[in-house]
Amino acid sequence: MSFQIKKVVVIGSGTMGGGIAAHVANAGIPVYLLDVVPNELTADEEKKGLSLQSPAVRNRVVNQGLERIIKSKPQAPFTTSSVNLITVGNLIDNEAWIGEGDWIVEAIIEKMPEKHALAAQIERLRKPGSIVSSNTSGLPIAAIAEHSSQDFKEHFIGTHFFNPPRYMKLLEVIPTADTKPEITAFITKFSEEKLGKGVVICKDTPNFIANRMSSMTSTPTLSFAVDNDYTIEEVDTIAGPLIGRPKTASFRLMDLVGIDVAHFVGQNLYDLIPNDESRAVLSHAGLRDLITGMMAGGQLGDKTGKGFYQKPPRGTKGNILSYDLQTLDYRERIEPDVLSITEGAKIRSLPERMKFVLAQDDKAGALARQVIYHSMAYASRRIPEMADDILSVDNAVRWGFAHEMGPFETWDALGARETAAKMEAGGFPVAGWVNDMLADGIESFYKEENGRLFYYDPATKNYVAEAVDPRRINLRLTKSVKGTVRSNKSASLIDLGDGVLCLEFHSKMNSLDDGILDMTREAVAEVEANWEGLVIGNEGGDFSVGANLANLAAGIEASAFNEIEKSVAAMQDAFQAIRFCAKPVITAPFGRTLGGGCEAAMAGSKMVAASETYIGLVEVGVGLLPGAGGCKELVRRVLSKAVQDGGQFTDPVPALQKVLENIGMAKVSTSAANAREMGYLTANDDVVMSRDFQIAAAKKAVLDLAADGYVPPIDGANCYAAGRPALATLKTGLFLMAQAGWASEYDKHVAEKVAHVICGGELTAGQWASEQYFLDLEREAFVSLCGEGKTLERIKFMLTTGKALRN
Repeated sequence: MSFQIKKVVVIGSGTMGGGIAAHVANAGIPVYLLDVVPNELTADEEKKGLSLQSPAVRNRVVNQGLERIIKSKPQAPFTTSSVNLITVGNLIDNEAWIGEGDWIVEAIIEKMPEKHALAAQIERLRKPGSIVSSNTSGLPIAAIAEHSSQDFKEHFIGTHFFNPPRYMKLLEVIPTADTKPEITAFITKFSEEKLGKGVVICKDTPNFIANRMSSMTSTPTLSFAVDNDYTIEEVDTIAGPLIGRPKTASFRLMDLVGIDVAHFVGQNLYDLIPNDESRAVLSHAGLRDLITGMMAGGQLGDKTGKGFYQKPPRGTKGNILSYDLQTLDYRERIEPDVLSITEGAKIRSLPERMKFVLAQDDKAGALARQVIYHSMAYASRRIPEMADDILSVDNAVRWGFAHEMGPFETWDALGARETAAKMEAGGFPVAGWVNDMLADGIESFYKEENGRLFYYDPATKNYVAEAVDPRRINLRLTKSVKGTVRSNKSASLIDLGDGVLCLEFHSKMNSLDDGILDMTREAVAEVEANWEGLVIGNEGGDFSVGANLANLAAGIEASAFNEIEKSVAAMQDAFQAIRFCAKPVITAPFGRTLGGGCEAAMAGSKMVAASETYIGLVEVGVGLLPGAGGCKELVRRVLSKAVQDGGQFTDPVPALQKVLENIGMAKVSTSAANAREMGYLTANDDVVMSRDFQIAAAKKAVLDLAADGYVPPIDGANCYAAGRPALATLKTGLFLMAQAGWASEYDKHVAEKVAHVICGGELTAGQWASEQYFLDLEREAFVSLCGEGKTLERIKFMLTTGKALRN
């Protein structure tokens, strides 16, 4: 039987249900969001003379859920228009909507009687063949459907999203013994392709994989901190990015999750795992007393404004305070005074940084050994209870909690044999199968051969190959087989097969430098001579954060303005070479795609953008303007299209105001969908929900264009220059903004430079101009701003603080 999901029903409009509904809407799928009918009036409703039969009252709970979605931070919907796909109702008046759902997701309170009652209601109303799933984070999936019919059980599955559903990659899919295999396969594929999730198939065991690992490894960390007089700043600094964990680390994560929620999850888990040799860590007396005391005082974390950290009251300014574990009161932050933290942070390689910290005989080393060794040892002992394979555990931990490496990947990075010995010596016993593996002379949990990843399987005592996924191209594994066509310190050319090259950036933060520009020019020449086309993409943290500001600052301080102009011209030429390449060039932006990174992304024949693409021209934040085609491209994409569509009598000012707002306010898109609204993406560009499939999708786009007989754009007068009349209007608006205090005098000065460029200068009337005409205006304005003292101040402030200066 084939399945299609044309409409989704989400039941439960709380944080998780609302987030799931919003993300389904992000995928362009209509959603019904349902919740309970209140059984009593609020004081405000009584004052308004409403009754329990009033529609506003009956939908109060779900309307509050929708309001949370709209106001969510971070933003749950891709755009405000995404919310229009969500229709709200209640489980009494609108229960018939359940029968319209192809997929019905239950995300209600974590209590089994309520889930049983809802399962019965869904079964009564669902249409034949519809899929039903529960988003429970720990209740047994099979038990939720235990009173249901066999057909219901066959179409029932666990789908545990992580919060917030839009941003967290992990989706744990939990089939039961009754779930049809085709249901599991369909939900997996749908979730990966349409929702952009990383799916891990889990066993129906307590808390599944990720939350089981989190509960059983984070609690000992906190207990160790309490027993050994660590401050919360020390713990969150040591157990954060220093060892490959996110900035939320331990105590900050507790605040984010909710101290009460984490406590009750731990309590419930303790009763569910009687045979877990480590469950005693969940009942540590000192930590329990600390947590229950905080809960009694209303210190529940972010939702109450105070937990292990206290935020200033909403609407007020002030520092975030830290909870002192000795005095049990809030105080100003105390920076950790541990030398190895400072020294370790200087080491760029994560494996080398972890080795350094683990070797230290100080607070950092002791806590790191507790965190890392316990996590790896516990993961080994839970195989095969919660998962049969180590790959599922590593994926669940990385995707669910944003760790840079999973426990077994970390173990390999540290050295499997020597680290196992250190763990045993330190009181962190490893599983018997690990000792068997090492005794058999197998020295790592993973290996790579011929471009394939293999992982050790304890059941067969041999390696198993990761399944081949034709939707995915892994650049690192591809390079291991094919090598690189060309390479320098900042960029490489990779053979993707079928005549397609990939230009990969790999400088720090993928900032644009001479190495990247050199390789860009070489890539275009190479592709035009010998290949079908080019993909510009990478697998870093961000596509590119833009030009290297430190190099620019040095040039400004040396008054090397001729060299700066040559450098800007070189970048313009490189990106124009991409734009007019005789073969198709597909750019694949994702994450932060800023400044020059944005200009590079817009230079291609087409974009295949990841849904989570934060793109923008941010140069005004450092007193500059886009100098490598950014102004020209927005004029071409926004203004010129408006004039082409509307004809010669089109008023250019509205489109110019949009362009000026994007550049002058350094606006960055909140998603690829938002980038399309802003004009960075065109109707011709594609968006993929999963970054895992982005490079393969970009390669396919190259081959599709090549097969269609790709013809590059004509280098003619295709940019509309509105001239002096429009420029006068824009300048008037900027003057009024400065007068009203919305912009500083220097903000106004920089914005006027932008206006001058995007209007095509002081032309007496509107006319069509070449791209090079606008590039020349950009370059001239960019270099002139480099000569301004306030611009250098802004650049230095950004390099020092990471923030924009309003001088």
